[in-house]
Amino acid sequence: MLSRRISPLYFFIVLLTTSLFSLSSFAHSEDINQATLSLDNHERYQLIVTVDFIHLLKKHLDITGDDYKVIEALNQLSFIEQKKLLENVEAILSRQTKLYFTDTEKRTDENIKESIKESIKESTDQNLQQKNVVFKGLQLQHLKQILSQQANLADYKTQLRAAGDIPQEINEVAVRFPPLFGDVLLNVIRPQQAMISSGSLSNSYQISADSPNTRASANTVTTKIQLAADYIYQGFVHILPRGLDHILFVLALFLFAKRRSALIWQVSAFTLAHTITLALGIYGIVTLSSAIVEPLIALSIVYVGLENIYRAKKGTSSHTRLPIIFAFGLLHGLGFASVLGDVGLPPSQYLMSLVSFNVGVELGQLTVIALAFLSLYPFKHKTWYQTKLVLALNIAIAVIATYWLIERLT
Repeated sequence: MLSRRISPLYFFIVLLTTSLFSLSSFAHSEDINQATLSLDNHERYQLIVTVDFIHLLKKHLDITGDDYKVIEALNQLSFIEQKKLLENVEAILSRQTKLYFTDTEKRTDENIKESIKESIKESTDQNLQQKNVVFKGLQLQHLKQILSQQANLADYKTQLRAAGDIPQEINEVAVRFPPLFGDVLLNVIRPQQAMISSGSLSNSYQISADSPNTRASANTVTTKIQLAADYIYQGFVHILPRGLDHILFVLALFLFAKRRSALIWQVSAFTLAHTITLALGIYGIVTLSSAIVEPLIALSIVYVGLENIYRAKKGTSSHTRLPIIFAFGLLHGLGFASVLGDVGLPPSQYLMSLVSFNVGVELGQLTVIALAFLSLYPFKHKTWYQTKLVLALNIAIAVIATYWLIERLT
């Protein structure tokens, strides 16, 4: 009878383990792509999006696993099929990327921003002009170079470019990117040119690109709240669903703690530690290569998983657990810093964005603990909870982390 009850749990554990193995082992493999929108004297625009060539095709082809599976699949395609694939991806990206040009001076709405968003959604406003772009940049020769393994990781990056005319009497533009791009960090620049006669004084130029009216509104409470919410979101999704290794580490802490107070102390130590190195890393005071940080993070998960198993068998607690967790938290903080470095921090709101990102990370960790508690609570008082279920989960965590460690070292 007992074996019948436990078997579905073991099936779930095996299924979970298999799915985690099938995913990329790197917690930070999810790209944050860079984009630049250049607005030239209200006449022309140029949009440049920098993406990882292989990751873009991987997402389009819906291939899971590491990059080698994508390269293997692409190598099986003929020359013509590869060319058609790139043309198809360019067509999808061009069709789904939209620029929305708006003349806000002609609008009388009290809440212009919300009204523009609603207009974009419904596409009914006569002052709103919508344009698709035409991307170029996925070169077959570049793909061949990558597939032949003659390119290093930096050469995997490629730039998609689009350009066009800005409609007349337009003073605002918004961009919507396709899902294939994932998260995009958009930089907007406004280059200006002027011919200055010999010895004469040039025109005056605003230091801020915003007009006096919009400059005042940029510092409103609403804008700051939106910025904070964006960075809280980035911190949260870095844990759920992207941070598989951080998830396993937090789960290992949860499985080890038999008392609520012990869990609070361990999570607090981990939080304090990764907050310190997150701040030091993003300010450039402490930097370590991801080639060092990533294997060490995997090693930290292996350690806590194995210690959980050892302590459970001995029936003892660890007095050195808290300082060890603190040390591992320092490592995980450097991992967070590398992601936040990719996202970028606005100079005017540097500290607030840093704190908001960390708040998002904490919310993600608390969500992991809450989900684990709800999932395991029905079995909490079973006689086989510690000896069977918790042991099996700790073994799964240690095995997965060992696999990641080996993969990151090779």
